[in-house]
Amino acid sequence: MPDTAVLEATREVCRSALERDEDLTPLSAAWRGGHARLRESRGLLPRVRTYGPAVPQLAVHKAALAAEGYPVAGGAFERYLIVAAAHDAIGALAALPVDQRVKELFCRNFEVYAASPGKLPEPFDVSRASFIAMGRIATLSRFPAGQLDWEVSGVPRSWLAKVPRRSLPRLMSAILFDLGGFQPAFFSHLNPNRRNQGVLLERESLRSYHRMARSMEQQPEIKGLITASWLHSPDTHAVSPHLSWLNAVFLENGGHVLPLGPARADSGVLHRSPERQKAYESGAFTPTTSLVIWPRAAMLAWAAAHQELRDDRPRPTPAIAMGEARA
Repeated sequence: MPDTAVLEATREVCRSALERDEDLTPLSAAWRGGHARLRESRGLLPRVRTYGPAVPQLAVHKAALAAEGYPVAGGAFERYLIVAAAHDAIGALAALPVDQRVKELFCRNFEVYAASPGKLPEPFDVSRASFIAMGRIATLSRFPAGQLDWEVSGVPRSWLAKVPRRSLPRLMSAILFDLGGFQPAFFSHLNPNRRNQGVLLERESLRSYHRMARSMEQQPEIKGLITASWLHSPDTHAVSPHLSWLNAVFLENGGHVLPLGPARADSGVLHRSPERQKAYESGAFTPTTSLVIWPRAAMLAWAAAHQELRDDRPRPTPAIAMGEARA
């Protein structure tokens, strides 16, 4: 795990930002003074989700603080909440049952949150999905693994109603017999603050999965890895074959890729992709989502066979470059 000096240095970076950064100090002072809205806002941060009341309630608090004259514009409100939560979370970081590199990535994220807002490609904005991701990392509910993050979740039973009827028996078999139940499982997500947001690198995805597997070894209750996205849909790959490597590691190593139903056109599937946009407009492409299920035993066996992906081992230069894909 990160040694005490690293943890204390990260704590100091966060503390210094809260006490000296001109964007954060007015809110820090109001917090110390017992401001009710800031107290409620800090209590809401661990509950932020894509859906649910926490994010709208935070937006209400932000507007009220602005009306009171507090400097909350330009992401100051959101950054204050995240840096304060990160500062408070450092004490629990050492005990997390995750790989050492994941703990180091937590520290790196915390230090970046505390730095100038311009250090991140995504702004501090309560209305954006990246704010939810940062808030959950700062409260130790989302785990950074590099190009990918993960959360502990499961397969929602409501998804069964979305699956094409002919695919339901295969899905249920994969959940019940291979995964061993609906939950708990690691649910992977793209890191919204990764470098080169328009590009996905195969090796970086594999390194993220390896960190997840090493963390999964420390959590015997976790049944495996799941994710769901248009990125993993064979329909997407038919139009954008440069993305087909995204599913190879699962299909070649005991995992499943199963149809989950239609994807919304505004889900990002058409973003930065003239070929998918053109195919969609012509009716040749219907966006769909696929569910990935990678059972625990299969994922851990893959990780054991690929020790070259460990962070603590030297990595030789590959003879053939691995996949690089524009999403």
